[in-house]
Amino acid sequence: MTRSQKTCLHRRHHAFEAKEVGPVPPRLLPLAVVLVGVTLVGTTPGGALAQPPVAQQPLPEFELPDVIAPGRRPQPPTATPASVTVLTGAELRRLGVRTVGEAIAFVPETLARAYGGPGSLITPSIRGSGAEGVLVLLDGVPLNGVLSGNVDLSTLPIDDVERIEVLRGPFSAIYGSGALGGVISIVTRRRAAARATAGGGSLGVSALSVSSGGDAPLALRYDAAHGHRPNSDVRQGHLSFRAGGPAGAGTWDLRLHATAGTRGAPGPTFFPSLTARQDDARAVASLTLAREAGRTSDRLRVALHYDMIAFRDPAFAFDDRSDATAWTVEWQRALRLGADRVLTAGAEAALQSVRSRTVGTHAATVAALYVQDDRRLGPRLVLSSGLRADVHSAYGVQINPRVGLVYFVRPDVRVRAAVGRTFRGPALADLYYPFDGFVRGNPTLRPEHAWSADAGLEIGGGERPVMRATAFWSDVRDLIVYVPDAAFVFSPQNVGRAQILGGTVEVEGSLAPGWTLRAAGTAMRARDQATGLDLPNRPWLLGSVALTRAWPEGRSVTLTAVLVGARFADAANLVRLPGYGTVGLVAQTPVLQRMVARLVVANLFDTRYEALQGYPAPGRTVFAEVVWRR
Repeated sequence: MTRSQKTCLHRRHHAFEAKEVGPVPPRLLPLAVVLVGVTLVGTTPGGALAQPPVAQQPLPEFELPDVIAPGRRPQPPTATPASVTVLTGAELRRLGVRTVGEAIAFVPETLARAYGGPGSLITPSIRGSGAEGVLVLLDGVPLNGVLSGNVDLSTLPIDDVERIEVLRGPFSAIYGSGALGGVISIVTRRRAAARATAGGGSLGVSALSVSSGGDAPLALRYDAAHGHRPNSDVRQGHLSFRAGGPAGAGTWDLRLHATAGTRGAPGPTFFPSLTARQDDARAVASLTLAREAGRTSDRLRVALHYDMIAFRDPAFAFDDRSDATAWTVEWQRALRLGADRVLTAGAEAALQSVRSRTVGTHAATVAALYVQDDRRLGPRLVLSSGLRADVHSAYGVQINPRVGLVYFVRPDVRVRAAVGRTFRGPALADLYYPFDGFVRGNPTLRPEHAWSADAGLEIGGGERPVMRATAFWSDVRDLIVYVPDAAFVFSPQNVGRAQILGGTVEVEGSLAPGWTLRAAGTAMRARDQATGLDLPNRPWLLGSVALTRAWPEGRSVTLTAVLVGARFADAANLVRLPGYGTVGLVAQTPVLQRMVARLVVANLFDTRYEALQGYPAPGRTVFAEVVWRR
């Protein structure tokens, strides 16, 4: 491979990083997970005889505004068969994270693939999926890039985030392409207090933000860092605006999010780049009209998503820029059919386009219809079923069903199960990348598709900790993998078949007055069925812990830990990356009236590791900030 070819490979590494899937621990793992869950039932204070019969305790209503993501409308987590984790804004700040990319490390079955230190690219993986197999929503608007199919989660600050909802499992029946592994839904606050923050720390990190607050808050944020490697500096600005109010018999809601930044692209340590730079910008605007009349609620959303990426490397006379736009229209109606059933139906249409110096100018249209039926069958059983049909101008029709159930053994003991078909359509770069001597697109690509299933046991709720044990499985076919030919030209092909098998045990909630815990451990394995080899960059173990001690006056201390197990860095399974663990400490306290000081120490024991081969993480870092709220 020539030096210029290596540069091209590095240049496209971010865009095409996640074309694999995977995991498969021992065959007895699902049984072990269930046994752990049964043990938790037996050790939970207050056995079955201590609880009134289920029929005497009302089950959750469908329309409580707890989470939005499972069925694209409000419903409580206990009434959905989805494996869903919710991180609230207050919890995010106690964890000491500043971006969505840092936050998802504390979500079960979810991996944050970080390409270095502050401001570097962070892409998600859920249950062994690639980055393009995770659908990321910002206030309901898809953020996955039209050109690459993935999202850089380091560009999403958590300042105005009300909550992050992460769904794991088969959700193409509701969300369409991109939800192969799951969904990350970011919900920002409708109304916020006026706020100003200032902070700084190791590696030249600085952060400033201000928000006007009120019913139509305008927020601005600026982040910068020198970085821990040559040419790893970053500067980034963020803007958000929200407004809304009554509109006739309904309401209107306008949201705007914009991000722009510049950063160095240092490349992997085995082929560093000291001159490559990347500029990027993103704008997301949406207008939502909603109305409720009796048992019917309607929603109409029009949204625009714009992405710009400009990459240049003077050392190789390379200068590229791509501009991608997606216009989407979505209509949804939720109809309550009696006290025990809600029927949700919707239609979507999207026009996607990209203009690039390398890929050229291309466009695609997408249309979809979906329906979901949630009903209660008797006092113990909730059944959810869904069906979605997608029509894409490039790769045709996809039909994806899904069915799940929640069985209440008693009000605080629930069994969940779900099965469905999921898919991920190829990104425009996969289809149309022109031949340039190294990479060539493939317009005949078919979508990746999979049958996925999960089952779990959940205990507790209310004032008691919630304990869960979950087993999951996925059979993925038509994997999109970049394969070299005899001339060493890489082209995406539908090859092989992968199987994912894993299990998770987790606990979250209050342990005692002032003490809260969130902890999870996942074992999984992703393997190519044809070769028996592991798919690359899929850890065999994942774990996280966040233990918080809070006092009534507003002080709190949180101890965090993240574990990532060993994994192979290459498809041939010749390079094995060791596992690693990091510990963090976060403390916050009121210092003056309406002012809070926060100290974050990350990688407390200065662990040296690489999340991805050739991209070393920084050692111990310290960050301090002061937050003023009106």
